[in-house]
Amino acid sequence: MNKNVIESLMIVNNHLIIPNYFIKYYKKFDLENNELLMLIYLLNCNEKLILDNKKISKDLYLEENEVLNIINSLIEKNYISIEMSKNNGIIEEYISLDLFYEKINSYLIENDKKDNSSDIYSKFEKEFGRTLSPVEYETISKWIESNIPLELIEAALKEAILSGVNSIRYIDKILFEWNKKGYKTSSDIVNKNKKDEYIEEIYDYDWLNE
Repeated sequence: MNKNVIESLMIVNNHLIIPNYFIKYYKKFDLENNELLMLIYLLNCNEKLILDNKKISKDLYLEENEVLNIINSLIEKNYISIEMSKNNGIIEEYISLDLFYEKINSYLIENDKKDNSSDIYSKFEKEFGRTLSPVEYETISKWIESNIPLELIEAALKEAILSGVNSIRYIDKILFEWNKKGYKTSSDIVNKNKKDEYIEEIYDYDWLNE
């Protein structure tokens, strides 16, 4: 999700809309109330964000030194940055929100990964036809923490079920073997299976009675 997409989610008919997740989780972003207010204000500025402490002070009913402190704090926390721009021979400072968009994007991606991770446990329970044991939960969690792709875990689950085995230990062995062979995606497995089928056809072919 890029900057333009996030902006389109936030601004409708020139009125700023702050996403619920931002309000709900802003404490996780290590933001104070006045910093949140400043970000909302900056997001609401459709024009180029010239660094003008007097104007910001007037708009937000804050003292100029407060504005300066908040701006500096947001810079230190990597939410905004100050960029230089030359306009008619005059160098101007303006506020860039690129770092903010990057943080929001990272947070959304992280949440998607967590949601997908939660789904994998449900898939195992559905295929096994029972609730997973604590040990089984821990084993699956270790796979995820080891950065084994979810699609590979699902492929191993599918292979185990097709073999008539609903055992976490069996699936763990499958993943171990795939890791040794360098498989990273389900496509690697499909290609390997096709190759094996081709070799098997060659060996099974009755060349003498052709």
